[in-house]
Formats: sequence, structure tokens, C-alpha cells
Amino acid sequence: MTTTAASGAVVVGYDDTPHSDTALTWAVEHASRHRRPVLIVHALGVPTVYESFAGPVENRRQLRITGRRRTDQALVKARRLAPDLDVRVHLALGNARDVLLDSLEGAHLLVVGSRGRGTLASLLLGSVSVGVAAHSPCPVVVAREAERRDPNGAFAGRVVVGVDGSAASTAALAEAFELASSRGQPLAVVHAWDAALLYRDLTTYDVVVDTADEHQRMVAESLAGFAEKYPDVEVTVHQDEGDPGRAIVAASHEADLVVVGSRGRGDAVATLFGSVSRHVVAHAHCPVVVVRRPEGLS
Repeated sequence: MTTTAASGAVVVGYDDTPHSDTALTWAVEHASRHRRPVLIVHALGVPTVYESFAGPVENRRQLRITGRRRTDQALVKARRLAPDLDVRVHLALGNARDVLLDSLEGAHLLVVGSRGRGTLASLLLGSVSVGVAAHSPCPVVVAREAERRDPNGAFAGRVVVGVDGSAASTAALAEAFELASSRGQPLAVVHAWDAALLYRDLTTYDVVVDTADEHQRMVAESLAGFAEKYPDVEVTVHQDEGDPGRAIVAASHEADLVVVGSRGRGDAVATLFGSVSRHVVAHAHCPVVVVRRPEGLS
């Protein structure tokens, strides 16, 4: 497709399921807040050998009719939510992964639905969305309904971002500050490490304390400059001696949004979904934004 439709747009993958309806709602609300167009992308699929008796031309026609019916429904839903929003539609023959990737050049953000938590068969961790997120040139949002348990908790109504001092987490911080500012919400910075490893591997208490201090300095250095750029964003820092993925998921029980970094392109499981990011995406209780680090940074 031409890059014009996707340029600056919030792209949303749509397949007429409740999960994609959730993604569409999130995309429309985000686009309205940022005054960006929405591009609804629907993959028509590829006719199977069992459908070939009708002929390739008729098969493609039927796929387009079905696809147009679904995207028309999405258009109605989007315009009901935001009547003045610029909403565009792109349908293409092919599998969902390839169609979505071909639609992302120049895009601001990609939003996909989630099929739940706790399983590698969920949508984002399935073959389609792993492939899309691993190669996406823009941040990817895994939309799901937030499940708040304690409205007065430390993370209630906040954007939560995981930080570990890497280039990927710096990219996630930048995105998280921008999102918190645009949404008018405070930001919670979460950093965790396994203190048990320190006590097992290090010989003196002083070294353990010094190492904990290094973690604190790392967080402070990671945040340097963001307060000046985003003076409107209230920031709290939460450090936890425990598993980073579990700490972020625990925060997601109360949070409105979680942001995590990825290590870039390549093997989806080994890089994009490292142990922390994979755990957060699979188990979070609110929408998750996956931000890829800039090319060339380690």
C-alpha cells in the first residue's frame, strides 16, 4: 500500500472479535487525544486449496466482500466514539502478520488485541503478533481492559514503566513520559532486581549495600533530563528486590497502562520478548505498550 494512509496514523489490526473491538476503542481514544488519524487494517487471508473450486477471482471477491463488511462495522464503531476523527481503512489479501507489517511505514503506533493472559497462545504471543511486534518500526500496544483491584493503591491511575538502565528501557521511558503527559496522568517508574543473587554471589554485606546503591543511581541517571522536559508529569520511583517481570505485573493490577522496552528486531522470543517483556505482555492486567529500542543502540 502507499505510505500516505499510514503516515502519522494510529494503526489498529481488526478482525471483528471482541479483542479487536477493545483494540479499536483504545486506538480511537488515543488518536483523538493526539489529533491523529486512525488506520483500520484488516487482512483478508488467502484462499485455501479447498476453496479453489470457485476459481481464484471469485474467491478473492468473496474475501473482499466479507472483509468490507467487517471494516464497515469497525468504521461505524469508530465514528460513534469520535465523529470528527479521520478514520481510514486498508484491506489486503494475505496473512495478518504480513498485511500489518506492510501497513506500518510512517505509522505513529500499532494497536492489537489480546486473547487473554498467561498463555503463549495469546494473540500477541502467537505467530501473528510476535512477528509484527518483533519487526514493527513503531511502538506496539497490546490492548486489554484494565482490571483495577485497589483504586487507592500506589499505582492506581498511573502509567507504569519498567526501567533497567538499557537503551531499550530509555526508549520505554521516553514513550512513557509522553503518554503520561498527554493523558494527564502520573508516572510510576519500576525497577527490580533479584537481591537473592547478590547475597549468594557476593561475600560481604558492604558489597551488597553498594550494589543496591548502584541500582538507585542507575534509576536516577535514567530519569535525568525527563523532569525538565515533562514538568507536568508527577513521577514516583518504586524499587523492589524481586523478579522484575512480576513486579511490573503486580503494578499492572492498579495501573491504567504499562510500558516496557524491547531489544529490537531479530528473533522474536529471544529479543523482543525477553523474560521480562514476555512475562509482562502475557500476564499484565491492563494495556501494555512495547517500545523497541532505536536502531544501533545496545
